[in-house]
Amino acid sequence: MKKIMIVLLTLLVVMSTATRQASADEPLAGGWTPAADYTVTEDLQAIFDKGMEMLLGVDYVPLAYLGSQVVAGTNHVFLVKGTVVVPNAPVSYGLAYFYQDLQGNVTLMTLADLPIVPQEDGTLALTEEGLMGGWSYAEAPEVTEQIQTRLDKALEGLVGASYVPVANLGEQVVAGLNRCLLCQVTPVVPDAQPHYALVYVYEKLDGGAELSQVIDLDIGALCTYGA
Repeated sequence: MKKIMIVLLTLLVVMSTATRQASADEPLAGGWTPAADYTVTEDLQAIFDKGMEMLLGVDYVPLAYLGSQVVAGTNHVFLVKGTVVVPNAPVSYGLAYFYQDLQGNVTLMTLADLPIVPQEDGTLALTEEGLMGGWSYAEAPEVTEQIQTRLDKALEGLVGASYVPVANLGEQVVAGLNRCLLCQVTPVVPDAQPHYALVYVYEKLDGGAELSQVIDLDIGALCTYGA
């Protein structure tokens, strides 16, 4: 999937560099701010559509708006579901980054596969061949009632923050099921700012569930434009 995306984006990246050469020579200013509401509104959908209008070969659907970065204009990041336009193609999940200038023009900066395989040191892994260790991307990103129930069980007794599931990203079949959920996490303190994390839940065969791991997601880390 990653190799296909590189080939498809080559022409687009060259064109984008030609139109934004001055900006590319400068580091991105400021930090990324997680969105208070991850809903993809009509205005955000319009930004996404403008940025994707020249991309062919892969069908991308925005699942959530994750945040922004103020520059000479605004950078935006979306969680996306991608499917190569061939029969029976597997899905993947990633982050799509766009630059919107002060005149409203939109440029696709980066498309990056989202690593979801947890490592013992708390990092995430993704190889050139895709996921490893028996992990696969979820066919459907929707958080069903059953998934929500399992997440609630896993979080019982956990205080200090609220967890709102954004998308069901992946799974690993074991004696039961390990599931990876992207969640919006908000500390339970006044004026707390939300952030995102990959929350891993072990779903037992008897219907129980345990929290396995929580890994914070830096929404700006995979944006390699200008690097």
